[in-house]
Amino acid sequence: MILKKHKVAIIIIMLLVFSGSCVSVSASQGENFTPERQKAVRYLHTTQNQDGGFPYKAGQDSSQSVTCWVIMGLAVAGEDINDEVWAPGGKNPVDFLNNCEEDLQNTCDYARTLLALTSVQQGNVYHGSDLVQSICSFQQEDGQFARIYQGERGFINSHMWSILALNSAGQEIPAKEKARQWLINRQNSDGGFGWCEGIPSDADDTAVAIQVLIVLGEDPGKSEVIKNSLSYLKTCQVEDGGFSSGYLAGTKSNASSDAWVIQALLASGETPAAQAWSVKDNNAVTHLLELQNQNGFFYYMPGVAAGPIQTTATALMSLCKIPYSAENYQAQQLPESTTGPALSDVSEAYWAYQQISELVKADVLSGYPDGTFKPENLVNRAEFAKMMVRGMDLASDEYLGDTGFLDVPQDFWASSYIMACVNKGYVNGMPGGVFCPGQSITGAQLAAILVRTLPIETPASGTGPYWYEEFVKIADENGLLFPGFDPEAAVSRAQCAYSIMKLREIVKVN
Repeated sequence: MILKKHKVAIIIIMLLVFSGSCVSVSASQGENFTPERQKAVRYLHTTQNQDGGFPYKAGQDSSQSVTCWVIMGLAVAGEDINDEVWAPGGKNPVDFLNNCEEDLQNTCDYARTLLALTSVQQGNVYHGSDLVQSICSFQQEDGQFARIYQGERGFINSHMWSILALNSAGQEIPAKEKARQWLINRQNSDGGFGWCEGIPSDADDTAVAIQVLIVLGEDPGKSEVIKNSLSYLKTCQVEDGGFSSGYLAGTKSNASSDAWVIQALLASGETPAAQAWSVKDNNAVTHLLELQNQNGFFYYMPGVAAGPIQTTATALMSLCKIPYSAENYQAQQLPESTTGPALSDVSEAYWAYQQISELVKADVLSGYPDGTFKPENLVNRAEFAKMMVRGMDLASDEYLGDTGFLDVPQDFWASSYIMACVNKGYVNGMPGGVFCPGQSITGAQLAAILVRTLPIETPASGTGPYWYEEFVKIADENGLLFPGFDPEAAVSRAQCAYSIMKLREIVKVN
């Protein structure tokens, strides 16, 4: 009964990871995907509704889930969804999400929405809820991400989407080793993975699992788990060069499985057009392109337009050469030692260019693998604790063990940074013995932390709605506040960089 209930949902949700999967076709393959991408984008444009959203089928009401996938597809295709061309009725796709009344129900809903928001740098908050914090709260003691009370125990899909979504938001995976081992233990004897433990393998979920395992630290060149998964994928390739979903679709190839497998192969260092992955010169790439209609949309199978809008968005992502697993699609930061080249999205004319550049050079902050800094991304409390520790040149490894916060276990990725700040008196917890690490930090909280760091007597918090009044006053007097400071608003990476750099100048940190 569970399989029947979720079968359609899983086929749809299996597209989710496209928002971040490794889709990089090398130039040596001789494939020029630009016309196909342009046709796909034009088709998606014709299906957009006046409310800014996208329907499952043209002419229907907009769907929250389909809109998320289209947002991701347009983002990786280089489209600016804030442009008026994507606001036919005065509202763009993100406006639709913000106005949408659909509640998030299962773990995959949360993951899909977070992936969409991060793909267009819209932060982690949806309808007042921090999606990163919510997804982290779903993790079980054994490492699995799932809402157990909703019947998701053993759901491999909820686990994988959670990891990919957190990764896309730049969030270190909590209890990473447990999460990795939980997934490895669900591999079937044939080398593949199903969407839930105990069911047959399919190509789509196996391809996703490969990418998730790489995010979790598996070396594709050495991992037996990944090698066995690749061997299983080869058994799903059919005579036309395309890939079958496996037991869900028998032996017929389809666009979604093609795209999933392309990503998994590239993430693993394989070449989709290589002889090893071809059948009589046909492969997943050639088969996928054969499924595109002259109007730009992609058939699921020849002549079968099953959900053409989301199928097209999915295929579009596979043609956009956006790395995910190996280099991360959106927000996996480079190693801490990276100073990196010039950041492509922070020009010399950018208002915080000097502060960002100096902190990157000083190894306080880092850019992303695609050469960007994403200055407008919001920062949560855990991330800001890490910024403060590195900005003040503290030794975080001195603070290990019990954190004292109910929502910050010892193995939480930022526990040592948080405790370093707590021990220095920079930060406090929240009522109820929690720290709320995934909550976006506000201007008021930033001001209070900066002032507590100054070599002055720390003022007491005020009472009433403006507890932060004295902190903001002192921070302003010392030139610590960024332009356009708003105590109630969430703070971006650029704003944090500006204020931390000003603080370093005052306290003379080299």
